[in-house]
Amino acid sequence: MDFKQIEAFINVAKFKSFSKAANFCFLSQPAISSHIASLEKELGIQLFDRTSKEVLLTPAGDSFLKYAIDILNTRDKAIYHLSNFNENISGRLKLASSTTPCNTILPSLLKKFHLLYPEVSFDILESSSGEIIENIIKFDCEIGLIGELVNDEKVKCYELIQDDLIVISSPEINIPNIIDLNSLLKYTFIMREEGSATRKTFEDALKNHGVDSSNINICFEVNNLDAIFQCVKEGLGVSVASKQVSKNYSSIGLIKESYIQDLSLKRSIYLAVSSKRTLTPTAKAFFNLCKDQFKLE
Repeated sequence: MDFKQIEAFINVAKFKSFSKAANFCFLSQPAISSHIASLEKELGIQLFDRTSKEVLLTPAGDSFLKYAIDILNTRDKAIYHLSNFNENISGRLKLASSTTPCNTILPSLLKKFHLLYPEVSFDILESSSGEIIENIIKFDCEIGLIGELVNDEKVKCYELIQDDLIVISSPEINIPNIIDLNSLLKYTFIMREEGSATRKTFEDALKNHGVDSSNINICFEVNNLDAIFQCVKEGLGVSVASKQVSKNYSSIGLIKESYIQDLSLKRSIYLAVSSKRTLTPTAKAFFNLCKDQFKLE
């Protein structure tokens, strides 16, 4: 069954004539007759009673007519929807972000996007970079903001900004502004959960410096950034965090920032998308906003 057969059937039913239906469709009468014959053969039932004066629907044909009209209406609606699909930036966008970008660059991006497309709403999921990558690979979300570069052909990453990690502590502990690594490792640590890009960056830097990460005395493992800062503020231990995030606390004296001597803790924030999936128009619009904002290639 194809659309030409259905269109022929509807027009023959409308005009009660093969010749009039043929003229309306700009087809020959034999072509219309062939479409109807093929349709009747496929359905296994007679749709018309043919007389010398006119063509009338059989009871089966009359029953099929409403379905045939619905089929063409559905086709036309689908064509109309798809013709406007790329311009239809609306609905709900699921966006996943690791902790640092969720607390730094994401709010301003959402503000700019909302001004451009106020009809779009968001589901914002904050989780570790590892979990976000899994969700992108499984097509559970379209776009992620993460703190590590992914080596997986299923994911494409675009560098947005560079970020510095620093040591944060309570001012009462009186850690120097620049501390050597051996002295730092004597302190109790409050760390993000495994899978966090911040934690991985720190552990990788230690490894490159010849220090086994198992030497870190992790007394508290916390999966919430604000809780980490509160624990640090109370003097429960030291931690490692983004300088962009910590400045909100250090500027009012709640925590102290320190750097580790001879140890670089630079990392980048990335926009991650699936390399195997075409973005929806709404997700593509958000991607283009990031592309313009951060001059992505």
